Amino acid sequence: MKFLGNILSLLFIMSASFIYAQTPGFNYQALILNNEEIQIPGTDVKENNVPLGLAEVTFRFSITNENSTEYIEEQTIVTDEYGMVSLIVGEGTPVRSSFRDIDWDGKLKYLIVELDILNDNEGFVLLDRQRILYIPHPSNGSSAVFIVETLAALTPPYGLGDLAWVKNYRNNGIPTLMIFNGADWIPATNDSDTSDEFGLIVVADELERNTLFNPVMIGDQVWNQACNCIEVFNGTTWVSTNTITTTVSNGISLDGETIKLGGDLNEPTFINTSATNTLAITGLEESTSVNDDVVVLEEGTGVLKKKSLSSLLDRTEVILTAVDGQRLFPTPLPITSVAKLDVYRNGSRISFIMINATTIELEAEAICYKGDKIRIVQLR
Repeated sequence: MKFLGNILSLLFIMSASFIYAQTPGFNYQALILNNEEIQIPGTDVKENNVPLGLAEVTFRFSITNENSTEYIEEQTIVTDEYGMVSLIVGEGTPVRSSFRDIDWDGKLKYLIVELDILNDNEGFVLLDRQRILYIPHPSNGSSAVFIVETLAALTPPYGLGDLAWVKNYRNNGIPTLMIFNGADWIPATNDSDTSDEFGLIVVADELERNTLFNPVMIGDQVWNQACNCIEVFNGTTWVSTNTITTTVSNGISLDGETIKLGGDLNEPTFINTSATNTLAITGLEESTSVNDDVVVLEEGTGVLKKKSLSSLLDRTEVILTAVDGQRLFPTPLPITSVAKLDVYRNGSRISFIMINATTIELEAEAICYKGDKIRIVQLR
């Protein structure tokens, strides 16, 4: 009997930390199984589990984000007698861009692996597509950490970004994290004075306050149990938060001692968010009207504006005739989002990646033959 196995990646290991020597990169290991027909007399075999040992193969690694391909490289290696390979992605021959130019910004990326077994003349075959889990890594600074009793105990040389945990800093002896800025050691928080921190000093009355804060400095704060209030020294006197006048404007209002969202917007208002500090609105009613407008962000400014729903559904379509081996195709409009593109090959929807603002690349398994019809449907 005979059987035909597939090319399989049995083991896929991504290092959680990047290698920063002469060439940056990360580890990739795989077990390659034989894809040739093998005769096994006297038995019925449905799967081929024979390793592809001592064979010359070429890997093509592509690193992509949600919208485009950031990097492509190729590496040729000989499998060991057990079909195993171990490589460092980043040490291969670049086909597109440079590994050092990849923006490790903390956003989702993918590693696409293609394999070419050089003795079977089949070319590259898609082997795997995996999410890359990584921690963004600084490209400079030695990141050394020192632990010392006092700042005077530190001895050079120092590198930009070095950290030091100083157990006794300044006269008050407060433990402080210091960072070297290239010229001097400075507190990482730029604040090592406990007297101006919320909740750190509690006094029973004014007498105890004046005893503890001597001399007193602008910005010193205290919780005074006698008045049940926070007091702040303004440079002349201690001011109680009970006497501070609160004013509200620009989209919020004051109801007694409660500040509420709602009110006139009397100047432009911007809310900045990040990947970890986002803005969300829950509990919105569902619209049942087809004539409602939608809220959009103005390009470049982020200003909220309204837009009719019909204007968002402007649809453009183009049909292209492929040549043998073609995978790159132009789009009818500049790409603003890959979510607004659908690609069909002879009527079947296929996957693709964005190469640039006007070019897409079909998935490796969708390589075209002469005369194939590629239909690209795009929304503005």
